[in-house]
This record gives sequence, C-alpha cells and structure tokens, in this order.
Amino acid sequence: MKFLYQFSAGKSFFHRLDPRSKLVFVVCYMVAAFFFPYPWWMFVAVIILIWLLAGISIKDYWMFVIYMAPLMIVLTIVQMLVGPPPPITIFGITIDFLSYPGWVIGIRIAFRLAVTGMTFIMFSMTTDPFDLGLALYQTGLPYRVAYMIAFALRFFPLLQEELFVIRSALQARAYAAVGSNNPITLVRGLGVSVIPLGVGALRRSQDIALAMERRGLSFPDQLGTERVIFRDVRLRTWDYVVIVLSLIGLTATIIFFGSDLGKIFSQITFPNFVCESLCDFLFRKVCFHNSFCYLKDLRIMEVLHLN
Repeated sequence: MKFLYQFSAGKSFFHRLDPRSKLVFVVCYMVAAFFFPYPWWMFVAVIILIWLLAGISIKDYWMFVIYMAPLMIVLTIVQMLVGPPPPITIFGITIDFLSYPGWVIGIRIAFRLAVTGMTFIMFSMTTDPFDLGLALYQTGLPYRVAYMIAFALRFFPLLQEELFVIRSALQARAYAAVGSNNPITLVRGLGVSVIPLGVGALRRSQDIALAMERRGLSFPDQLGTERVIFRDVRLRTWDYVVIVLSLIGLTATIIFFGSDLGKIFSQITFPNFVCESLCDFLFRKVCFHNSFCYLKDLRIMEVLHLN
C-alpha cells in the first residue's frame, strides 16, 4: 500500500492528462455530488474510474476508506439522533429516538464526503505535484504560490513517511501507543509524535528553501528575464474534451437535480428500489413486509377467535 495522496507514476489515461483538466474534472465531480440525490452511486463510479482510467487498484488506497468509514458512521448516527420524525421501524419495532429522515440525510452527507475524498485521491495519485505547479504557473498564477501548492502536495506523503519512521523508533523503544488499536492510546501516542514530526518538517522545508535559493529560482524576477520551463506541460485534445464533458455533466446535474424539473425527473427515472441504499432497502421493504405479515397473523387469529 502506498502513502495516502502519494503520486503513483503510470501511463494511464488519467496520468497523461494535463493537471488543469484533471482539476476541472475533480471540482465538477465534487460539486455534482452535492446536487445528485444518490451520492453512493457516484462513490462507486469514482472507484471504477480510478481502476479503469487510472490503473490504480483499491489495494493502494484501501486504508483511506477504512479511515473514512468511522467518520461516515458518526455523521449518520448524529443525523439519526437529531433528525425529524417519523422514527425508524425495524422488523415491526419502532425506535422512537432514531429518525428515518435523519438516516437518509446522514447517508447522503457521509457519501458526499466520501466522494470528495475519493476524487482528490484520484487527482493526487495521478498528478505529479511539480507538473501541477508548472501548469498553475502557466495559467497565470504567481510562481511563489504555484510552487507552494506543489510542495504542499509533495510534503503530505513525506509527513506520513516521517510519522511511520517515528512510530517505528518508538516501538523499538517499547512505546507502542502510536500503533495501538485503542483510540485513546493512539491519540496519546500521536501527541508524543507531534513535536519530532514538526521539527522534522521545519528542517526539511528550510533545506528545500535553501536549495531553491541556491539554484536561482527567484533570478528571473530579479533580473526581469523570462522563466524557462523544460517540462512539456500543456493542454492537448483530450484535455479539452475532458474539460468540456465535465462542464456539460455538471450543468446537466444542476439543471436536472437542482430544480423542480430534477425532482420530477428523479421520481420518474429513479424508483426507490433502485436508488435507495441497501440499508434503506432493508428499512423500506423488509421491515414493511414483516409488519404486514404480523398484521396478517393478527387478522387470522381474530377470525379464528370469532368462529
């Protein structure tokens, strides 16, 4: 497994795209997830896109899904506790303190958060941070800001690697709090790791700043000359196709699902048994069936009693 948000070199379709076109696609996809009423399908779709168009298996980022699952569960539970009536009914038993609308809202919020994380996973694992910095610079962004964004994306995997080194050093000294399964112990161990992690990050950033200064990164601005870029970072035909399709898809999603027309369209095109989640299917179908059978048995007993 690779570090989270670490660039994974490859020759797939997504790897060959310009960072700007991928950035447009990611932003459009994330915004569309907040308008689309069934974000779990978008979550599945982005996993398929990462596999087919980026050539990255789920084994390379499964830890991110595991880290994200508790947050999704907590968001759903909170919405179920504070949501409006009616309550949830499970196998004929009504749970008054759990809200069914809160369940639906919580599931949608959780999967929209998951879609946001997964799309950024796709962008970061298929985009070289320095190519992104050069692309942003060619777009017109000041080189200081462009390189700051590039180094921020490059630093995140380095910080994870540094944290793993610190954890190994602590475990070698019989301090296993960082790798503990107990959340309280894990938080205590992370608190111990913060100081060496911060000191290492400051030392690394100072070394990079000194190396950039020695290589004359600011000379073109000081001398008034044009900055020369050796990497071929430019928009090609497929980049324009991806940008156009992303904008069309976002516009169509907003029109169909962000207005009254979208409500009518969703009711006609997406029936409940297809677009609701598996758990929602259990609540709506299985529980209703059990309640119906229970009432039917009561009716039979009444008829037998009358006879």
